[in-house]
Amino acid sequence: MALTLGTVAFAPQASAQRGSQPATGTPENADAARQAREHFLRGQQHFDAREFEEAVVAFEAAAALVPSADLWYNIARSHEELRHYDEAVEYYRRYLRDRVDPPDRARIEQHIAQLEAEAESQRLAAHAAPTTGTLEVRVAQEGASVSVDSAPVGVAPLTEPLTLDPGLHALSIDLDGYIPFRSEVRLSAGLATLATVDLQPATRYRSVRGRRIFTWIVGALAVAAAGTSLGLGIRAQRLENQGRLGDARDFARYSDIALGSGIVLGVGSITLYFVEGRAISTERLSGPTDSDTDN
Repeated sequence: MALTLGTVAFAPQASAQRGSQPATGTPENADAARQAREHFLRGQQHFDAREFEEAVVAFEAAAALVPSADLWYNIARSHEELRHYDEAVEYYRRYLRDRVDPPDRARIEQHIAQLEAEAESQRLAAHAAPTTGTLEVRVAQEGASVSVDSAPVGVAPLTEPLTLDPGLHALSIDLDGYIPFRSEVRLSAGLATLATVDLQPATRYRSVRGRRIFTWIVGALAVAAAGTSLGLGIRAQRLENQGRLGDARDFARYSDIALGSGIVLGVGSITLYFVEGRAISTERLSGPTDSDTDN
């Protein structure tokens, strides 16, 4: 069925009633007729380009200015191409109403009956069409918490698929000792989607500190020097009590030297304690091994 085109849509006429003859004469508003013809030509261009939605808009704009049975026909054809069967039927009926003795009445009425059947089938199909999709989540690790769109839905293993609206959904899976899983899953109406997840163990490390060997050696020397200083000091005191002042001064000097050495060694021991005790490496406690990574 071809699109009816031509200047007849803008012939000088008023809206005609069913069975009446169109009125003739010059339109009261010539500017409206000019604008209507521009809309009509634009609608024709859109129809030829298969831009049917734009064609409907243009033809309706023309009909709002200068109603015409031919425009009702054109609008009906555009709606039919868009599979808007109810609207197409409405405008075909307008065409039959406003066209005086249409020669194609029998064919149009038969076509209207076909479109009404198509519209009914379309409504039944839309009513029966699924509006949700299903998501089945399989997690290799039992006990993992499963959430969809930030809402908890259960703990793995989930016994039933999830029924969700079509579109993107955020899937989150968490389990202590494992790296959290985050992903987006797209669902389609009437289709089942399977998400299989194998969580990766979280890698944990501990610091390995150096052994304080020299700390204890230097510390022992500091203690020995302090003990030696104490022993020499006692010896110096005894010699002084015996009147051997020269020997007492010598032992007192040796005691001071030993004490100074002990102090220096003590400070060195404390320094070595922190230096040797720092972390020199890390050790993996848990997590994927190199062989797991290679695989």
